[in-house]
Amino acid sequence: MSISQNQQNRFLPTTQSDRKFILDSIGVSSVEDLLKGIPQETRFQGELKIDGDYSELELRNKIEKIFKNSRSNLNAKSFIGAGIYDHFCPSVVNQLTLRGEFLTSYTPYQPEMSQGTLQSLFEFQSMVARIFQMDVSNASHYDGSTSCAEAALMSFRIQPNKKKLYVSLGVHPEYRQVIQTYISCLGFQYCEIPLSDNGTTSLLSLKSVLDENTAAVIAQSPNFFGCIEDMEKLCEITQKNGSLFCSNVTEPLSLALLKTPGEYNCDIATGEGQSFGLPQSFGGPYLGLFTTKAQYVRQLPGRLCGESVDSLGRRSYALTLSTREQHIRREKATSNICTNENLCALWSTIWLSLVGKQGFVDLAELNFSKAQHLKDQLLKINNIQLKYSSPTFNEFTVLLPCDANEFFEKCVKEGIAPGIPLSKFFPEEKNGLLINVTEKKSKDDLDLLCDLFKKFMK
Repeated sequence: MSISQNQQNRFLPTTQSDRKFILDSIGVSSVEDLLKGIPQETRFQGELKIDGDYSELELRNKIEKIFKNSRSNLNAKSFIGAGIYDHFCPSVVNQLTLRGEFLTSYTPYQPEMSQGTLQSLFEFQSMVARIFQMDVSNASHYDGSTSCAEAALMSFRIQPNKKKLYVSLGVHPEYRQVIQTYISCLGFQYCEIPLSDNGTTSLLSLKSVLDENTAAVIAQSPNFFGCIEDMEKLCEITQKNGSLFCSNVTEPLSLALLKTPGEYNCDIATGEGQSFGLPQSFGGPYLGLFTTKAQYVRQLPGRLCGESVDSLGRRSYALTLSTREQHIRREKATSNICTNENLCALWSTIWLSLVGKQGFVDLAELNFSKAQHLKDQLLKINNIQLKYSSPTFNEFTVLLPCDANEFFEKCVKEGIAPGIPLSKFFPEEKNGLLINVTEKKSKDDLDLLCDLFKKFMK
C-alpha cells in the first residue's frame, strides 16, 4: 500500500485496495453492481439538500433535535460536572481506539515485543508532561483519586522522617476519602486546610499549621467548587517550610489557560484524564495522570516507557522503570499497580493528537466563555447568587432560594440535569448547586437552562 493511500484513508477502516480486493473476491467490479437488484425508479435521483457545512458536533445536535419527539433521550442535556465532564469526542477517536489490536488495558509481560503499545504509552507520557510542564509523567494510573493518593504516599517516601499531610478542603471530597483510606493504617497524620470566604484555600490557615513534621500539602485548582486557586502562592508557602507541594486537577483542560504545575515549581502534580476524550460511562474506567520533577523519578509509582535504539540503531521503546513488586524486590517497590489503564491512555493520546496544540487552547477558551456567559445570565435572575466570588473556569457554584435537590428533580422532568446538588457531598449544603458548562452546550441549551431557573425560582 502506498503512502498516499494511507493518507487518503487514515480514518477509514478499509482502503481503496481493500475494497477492490473484497469486490474481486465476490466477483463484481464496483459497489454499484451490488445495487442492481434495486429498481431504478425507487433510487434517489439528484443531490441531497444539505443546508450548509456542519462540524460533527453541530451535525449531532441537529440529529438530536430530530429525535426530540421520539422515545430517545438523546436530546436530554446535562450540566453535571464535579470531576467528570461532558466533552465532545469525535467519532474517529472511537474508530481508531476500538481496533482489535488495541483492546487491552495491559502492558505485555514481554513489553519490548510490543513496540506499538510502548510507543503509544511514550507518546502519552510526552503529551501529559508537556500539558503539565513537568519533567516526568508515568504511563498512567487508575484514575484521578488514586493518582492523588499515590502522590501522598510518594511524598512520605521522599521525606521518610515526616508523618503529617495537609489537604485543602477544596480538593474533591471523594479524592480526600481515597487519600484517607490509603494512609489510614500507615501511621501518617491526615489534616485538612479550610477555605477562605472567597472559596479558595486559606493562606493564613496554611501558614499557621505548617511545621517541621509536614511532608506535603495537596491542593486542587480549579477546586471542587470551581474556584481557581492561587497555586503559585500555596506552593511558595509550602516549599518555604521544607515540605513538598502536590497539585491536583480534575479538569486538565483548564491548564491551557491557567498556570501549569511546572510554571509554579510544583513537586508532584496529578489529575484525572477523563476530559481527554473519555466518555462519562457511568463512572469509569478513567485515567489517572501523574507527573513529577526529574529528581523524584525513583519514587514515582507506576511505569515509565523510554525511547532508545536497538542493536541495529533503529528507534525502539522499552519499560525504563517498572516499580511493581512483581518485577523488582518487594522492599524497592513503590506501587502495586497492575492494570495501567493502557487503553484509556491510548484513547486520550489519540484525542489529544487530533485536537492539537491550538485546538486545545481554543477548546479551553470555549469552555470558559460559555460558562461565564451562563453565570452572568443566571445572576440576573432574582434570588440567584454565587456561593463564592473567586474566578472560575468551566464550573461554578450557585446558591438557590430553595432546596437544590427539589429544583434538580423538577428540571430532570423537563429533560435537563441543571448541575449537581452540593448536598450529595455535603449534607448541610441544602441550597448549593454545582454547574458545569462545556463546549457541547449551545446558546439554546444555556437559554433553556436559564428559562428553567426563571420558571422554578418564582
